Amino acid sequence: MESVFDRIDEQKQSFLGVTPAAILWNVTNWRKYFAFCVICGLVAWGVFGFDSCWSQLKPFIEYFSSIFIKNPIVELRNGIPFAELWAESRTYYGIGNHFSAPVIYGSAFIYLSLYLEKIGIKKSLNFCSTTALSLMSVGTFELMWNSFYAHFHGQVWVITFQWKQVANLCAFIAFVTIGGFVFLYLALEGYRPNLSKTSLFLLLLTVGCWIFWINYPFPVEHIVVETSVGLWTNSDMFPQTYYATDILPDDKIAIGEPYWVQNDMVHLVNTFTKIVQTIFILNVCRVKLIKNGENQK
Repeated sequence: MESVFDRIDEQKQSFLGVTPAAILWNVTNWRKYFAFCVICGLVAWGVFGFDSCWSQLKPFIEYFSSIFIKNPIVELRNGIPFAELWAESRTYYGIGNHFSAPVIYGSAFIYLSLYLEKIGIKKSLNFCSTTALSLMSVGTFELMWNSFYAHFHGQVWVITFQWKQVANLCAFIAFVTIGGFVFLYLALEGYRPNLSKTSLFLLLLTVGCWIFWINYPFPVEHIVVETSVGLWTNSDMFPQTYYATDILPDDKIAIGEPYWVQNDMVHLVNTFTKIVQTIFILNVCRVKLIKNGENQK
């Protein structure tokens, strides 16, 4: 029986030289795109620093998109103010979404897509499955992080379905839910998750990473923030380099003021935990086709 993915893959009609269905079935180009993102993220990560974030690009983007573009010749003659732009960029260090994220999750997308293609899951089903399962990896990590951060640092707003946090929570839950539906669809097609001894080892390693992070044994710097309900300080448990603190907890708006604390060891634990959990989920997503009770290789 022909599936919806088969029908998508058969669509070759083009409009003004563009084939809309190719967005879903041309998974090779998506892998190239994500490879480009991974390389760019890796380069930026190396240039801007270990705890660097996307927000550090803001001064450069604003300069080149507003000032430089208007009078490029004059700007080149006067000299591009790289020192000033770099100094402003450093004020955003550690505050925001890290460059490591596209490196980790982009690499996961490429690997999983290649694996699924190898076992016969191709084109649109490959793209949809890979996208959903990669996003599931994002969703599971972020939901766990938000839950632990809320509990150990008393910032309940991060798991409260209020504006503006409601958008993040709904997105993370959707990522996990859609990933679950993909597993269900693949199961109906005869595929089973990879629940091997390696998966068990990676699960235990992931749990161990979270436990170590929560019970971080080394010194932690404390910050004190004045809020409308009193002073707030971070806990020794589950330390961060980026603390988002709601300074107006009674205003019914779930948003935090960012505070950065330099600690490369804590950030290493954060990044390593994210990598290990992503590898664990990738390993489970190495589905196998089962027919008549036997693995089809």
